[in-house]
Amino acid sequence: MDAGDFVVKHRKKGMAAIIFITLLFLSIISTNGIKYEFDEKGFLPDDPVVETNERILNEYRNEYLVPVLAISKDGNILDKNNLIEILELEKRVYENTGVAPMSIADVISSIFLALGNVSESDYDSKIKAMENVGNDDIKSLLNLPFFPQQYISLMLSKDFDGERAEAAIIGISLDGSLLKDREKARENESIIYGIMEGEHEYTRVAVLGGETILENIMKENTRSLSILLPLSLIFVVIVLIFIHRNFRDVAASLMGLLIAIIWMMGLGSLLGYAFDPMITSIPVLMIGLGIDYSIHIRHRIAEEEVRKAIRGIFPSLFLSALTTTIAFLSNAISDIPTLQHFAIMSSFAILSCLFIMLFLMAYEGKKRKMMSMRKFTLSLRRYGKIIVIFATLITIIMAYSATGIKAEFNITSFLPEKMEISKDIKYMINNFEAAAGEEAVIVARGNMTDPMMLMAINEAENNIRDDEYVARYGITSILSLMQDYATKSLYDTRYNKSFSEMYARYFENGLPKEGTDWKDIKQLYDMLYAIAPSDARKILHRGNGYDECLIRIETNTGKVEENISHLYAQLKEDVYPLKNSGDVIISGGVISGYVILKTFRSSQMESLLLTLFLSMIILILAFYMKGKSLILGVLSTLPVIFSAIWIMGTMSLLDIPLTITTITVTSLAVGLGIDYSIHMIHRFIEERDEEKVLKSTGSALLGSAFTTIAAFGLLSFSFLPPLRMFGVAVSLAIFYALIAAIFILPAIMYWLRSSKFLK
Repeated sequence: MDAGDFVVKHRKKGMAAIIFITLLFLSIISTNGIKYEFDEKGFLPDDPVVETNERILNEYRNEYLVPVLAISKDGNILDKNNLIEILELEKRVYENTGVAPMSIADVISSIFLALGNVSESDYDSKIKAMENVGNDDIKSLLNLPFFPQQYISLMLSKDFDGERAEAAIIGISLDGSLLKDREKARENESIIYGIMEGEHEYTRVAVLGGETILENIMKENTRSLSILLPLSLIFVVIVLIFIHRNFRDVAASLMGLLIAIIWMMGLGSLLGYAFDPMITSIPVLMIGLGIDYSIHIRHRIAEEEVRKAIRGIFPSLFLSALTTTIAFLSNAISDIPTLQHFAIMSSFAILSCLFIMLFLMAYEGKKRKMMSMRKFTLSLRRYGKIIVIFATLITIIMAYSATGIKAEFNITSFLPEKMEISKDIKYMINNFEAAAGEEAVIVARGNMTDPMMLMAINEAENNIRDDEYVARYGITSILSLMQDYATKSLYDTRYNKSFSEMYARYFENGLPKEGTDWKDIKQLYDMLYAIAPSDARKILHRGNGYDECLIRIETNTGKVEENISHLYAQLKEDVYPLKNSGDVIISGGVISGYVILKTFRSSQMESLLLTLFLSMIILILAFYMKGKSLILGVLSTLPVIFSAIWIMGTMSLLDIPLTITTITVTSLAVGLGIDYSIHMIHRFIEERDEEKVLKSTGSALLGSAFTTIAAFGLLSFSFLPPLRMFGVAVSLAIFYALIAAIFILPAIMYWLRSSKFLK
């Protein structure tokens, strides 16, 4: 029994199965619910360097930091009135949360209190101290020889010149347990936001906590989809009315789409996936992709009776659905969790849509006359060789352009540009050195109380200091931390007399003396943990003994990929002394970001090659079995190879980088675009005439491609920049695939037939 006979004979059973499965998924959704959540971890690849960086961020701190950006309205945050206003805000935070923030206002007011021999250091005393001084007193203080300008500059914007700065960061350190409780973290940030919000006389402040940022992204994503989803439905209805020209076809098509979306959401609910911006874009995509099946089915039924139409159209529909599924599913091999989820859910939705549409659309309809494409066919015969040569030249140019495509990863890029919080985050990243994330970290694992391990750390530090992109005096380790607490200077706040005396017994010139053993070093570590637990935890890990420590390295690569690559290579050579004493891994924000970008590139290439390889094998076998021709399977992949190269070249020209969303574009260009080639070649095997193929299939392809381009194109109006770029890139890729399928493919086929290479 062929597909046509099966669908027609068992249509009622198929409809009953569709209803049953739909009710089942609806019950799953009502029971489990749908989790709308945006978590940065879902966008990070499964890589040791990236995982180590995340572990460092979580384990090597006992605080949950909420940065608050304060920008002066008069251009100088170091003005007396600005500093007093910051202290008043900090006082309100302390009174409501019990947490004392830290800022430049605290440092300056505390020094004035010390100079005035005032022992109190509460906020009222700090505010009173600032009220009793003038702006000239503040400038004089900032320029005193003992004032730690290098340290204080981290709290101020980069324009700090010793007297003026436009902005400052207020650091609010909440309990470290919030790192593992997102809900409570969100609640605490909300409290701080409530305290800080409102109009202030001298400063404008913005709470930039991590959960606040993620919550804003999800809110904007929901608002964006609430507009785009109805728009895409309205547009598709208009297109369907124009193509089908009857209410029943339009209603059945929309019903099929709705059911497929319910199935997709039900699967996500069953698997417990978080519906982040990537996942929530699938319904919009399905409106464009799923409608293609209804168009092709009804278009074929308009030519012949249902049984014969399904029999004729099913092989090409199945092959197109299979290759499209492969394109989406190829992203499941990615190391990035959210891409894996996107791949599984979208591929399931595509196969579901094919099954649903086959049974839902298989009814008799009125026969319609197809548009004539005779003139177009004659043009192909006359200019076929020119078209092929021109396409080849364009492909060479685009391939060269594609070599310049950039990669980019920044979770805050999901924030719409026009939102105030987006502008504030961008300002903070661009104007504060501490916010730029320019840090590399060496993680040394082993017995940290072993004197030989400390010798190895010292040797590695000496190697690192000469590296091109390492900031001067920018290395912090357990050796430098102990020296800080053991050495007294004019304005040193870390010096501890008891620790200094013990340190002097066992260390000399920053290294263990001869005869110092692990017990002596352990005593020093124990005391350091007792007198400075916060600083100690940022460097030294205490688990089963002291088993790990960090070498933190300030870098100045400018976040240029080539510079980071050079730094990474140097650090790999620098750490060889540590490999003899234990395990070592290089990580940190700047290195982790570089590894993520490399993962994006490799993920794109792997999914593209996998999609191309599997699609070509499947199509060669399928078309050989149907048309006894190996060359037809190869021909079917040529248009999508063209379109994949063209879209990469275009992305480079339009400065669209490879991001978490756009790395899927090339594989989707193959998987979606190859549908057009399949329908063209499948009909060619039946007709063996380019004019009949274009007449019967070309018009249906135009309709289906138009709806798909429109669906992805609507994403280009998303409020979230990565989804906007994704929409633009995929729309162009599909357009290129369509052009290649209806212009280049027929021209190649005609040229091969006229040259006797293709019968």
